[in-house]
This record gives sequence, C-alpha cells and structure tokens, in this order.
Amino acid sequence: MIHRERFCVDFHDTDLNGIASASALMRRMQEAANRQLQTYGPTVEELKEQNKAFILSRMCMSVYKPLHAFEEIEAETWAAESKGMSFNRCSRIKREGQIVAEAIWVFALVDTLSRRLCRVEDNPFSFGSEAMLELDMPKRVMIPSDLPMTLVGEYTASYADCDRNGHMNNTVYADRLCGFLPEMRGKRVSRLMLHYLSEAPLGRSFKVYRGQSDGIHYLRTVREDGSKGVEAEIVTEDIE
Repeated sequence: MIHRERFCVDFHDTDLNGIASASALMRRMQEAANRQLQTYGPTVEELKEQNKAFILSRMCMSVYKPLHAFEEIEAETWAAESKGMSFNRCSRIKREGQIVAEAIWVFALVDTLSRRLCRVEDNPFSFGSEAMLELDMPKRVMIPSDLPMTLVGEYTASYADCDRNGHMNNTVYADRLCGFLPEMRGKRVSRLMLHYLSEAPLGRSFKVYRGQSDGIHYLRTVREDGSKGVEAEIVTEDIE
C-alpha cells in the first residue's frame, strides 16, 4: 500500500542556495514512513515490546529538480518487495504531481537482545508490499581501491544531530558530509548513496576522508577506534 503525506517546504529546510537540502528531502521521506508505521504498525513502541528495532543499512536517492521554500509537496512511501534479511522501502516526493526525488531504503530488523538479524519471511507487516523503484543501487558504496582518500576534517556528533536512540540520525549525514565537499555554492545534490556501517553516538568524534573520481565525491567516516562509520557517494550538479 502506498502511503501519502502532504508537506510544505519550510524556509529552514533550505540551504545557502535557497533550495531544500538533501537532508531535508530525506526527513520528509522518512516522516511519511514514520506516519505510515504509526498508523498501520508496527510502531516503534510495538517493536520495542518485541525487543526488535529497524536499523538503516543503506539508502540511495536521486534528486531531479530543486525544491524551494513554501512549495507544497507530497511524499509517497511504501514497503517494497523484500526477502532474506533486507527490508526494502521506497519513497517519492512530488511537486504539482511531478516527481522531483526518489529513494530506496534498505533496513535490517534486529533482535535487540540477541543482536541477531530477523528474516523478512518471519515478520510480515500489515501494509503489504509494492514493487521496487528502478534506481541503480549496488549492495555497497564502491570506493575505488586505488583512489587517494584525503583527510578533510573531523566532526563530533552533537545534541542537534542525535535522535532518541542517542546517535546521529540517518537523515543528518547528508548535510554533514556535504559540509566537507569542496564547494556547494551554486551546486545541488543530484544523487546520494549512503552505506551505514556503524553508529555515531552522541559526543563521539569521527574523521572524514574524501576522494573524487569521474565526477563522484566519495566520503568515508572513521571513528576514534578505527572502525568505519559511513561511506558515501555524492554527485552534485550546477543549479540551473
């Protein structure tokens, strides 16, 4: 079942170019999904009672047109065809009926006591399963092995970044990583892929490494203990 929610682009969703940031688009998509789960289940509270939680593994978003403050939009979301241990979800944002952004999200369902992953076949949900979007999303971010990755900065997960789980919310990463790109003035994100490898807890710092090849910005965060946090591919283009 496709679930739809109406939103307005807030002024504070826009960046220095006056367009909605990548994180703002992700938040609208995720909020539509949150509302679907709150209405049809399983809610966060219901999952918690079962000692289960969804964890985002990876996502891919294509942005076709920029959005501006005060524009009315519609966010569509649906649970897509899934199997094994990957729970797939798709999202769209429309403006006046025209698609301006699409995304695929891949979640794992974790037993919070055993830390074991749960299978899709053992956890059917009431709102059905629709067809997947046809977006090119490999199983992981493929940073070329011979690409030099330069240390470009360090960031500490702050109060403003974190959600009730005590770590950086998955929708925050896009804007934080764009802050380490060479220049975003006059640019917009046209494609974004994120692979979440480990969490960024409140107060923890991570180093950010960046490389570029064939017009793609590759980024990797590394935690203080040396473990990888998130890997990303970001494609930008000039704002017309």
